[in-house]
Amino acid sequence: MAKLLAKDDGIFFRRWLRNPLRTASVTPSGAALARLMARQVDPAQPGPVLELGPGTGAITAAILARGVPPERLVAIERDEVFHHLLLRRFPGITLIQGEAENLRAELAVLGIDRLSAVVSGLPMLSMTKRQQHRILEQAFSLLGEGGGFVQFTYGPDSPLPRRRLAGWGLGVDPAGRAWLNLPPATVWRFRRLRPDERVEADGK
Repeated sequence: MAKLLAKDDGIFFRRWLRNPLRTASVTPSGAALARLMARQVDPAQPGPVLELGPGTGAITAAILARGVPPERLVAIERDEVFHHLLLRRFPGITLIQGEAENLRAELAVLGIDRLSAVVSGLPMLSMTKRQQHRILEQAFSLLGEGGGFVQFTYGPDSPLPRRRLAGWGLGVDPAGRAWLNLPPATVWRFRRLRPDERVEADGK
């Protein structure tokens, strides 16, 4: 994976220069971050795993190395250059060139109405509140009871305010920090609020 990441730095930087708000970083996710993201996925959990914004495929490779079969991995990438690169690198996965905001419709075409996990490399902080809500609402409508939405940020704070998430019936927990990533990154797991947490949120 190290060779793959080094080779991709130039590609990622050029795509970032082209549109900084549509690309999460100037460089692809490092190996430590990719492994930490992949560890949040349980390969034994039945159903497809959805990756949003795979970029050049660093996290994709880590998810596959984690033990998720290629036929169970579905990825949505909107960037045309990244999409063609992923097609060559991961011919066994299901790859969609489209928008994460339309994930439910994109998956419905494939007959997918249930997910075991969602792993996101999207630039969530640069999105509008409406975009954030639309993506999370659709994702959790397809996730099973124990399913989670994994997201990373380059900072110690939650990628979305906890109060905002509570209003959407969601909570967030830190899943670990990739200190060796450049820059260091924190992995978060969005989840449905428990009944007791909903009561507390409603009272605030």
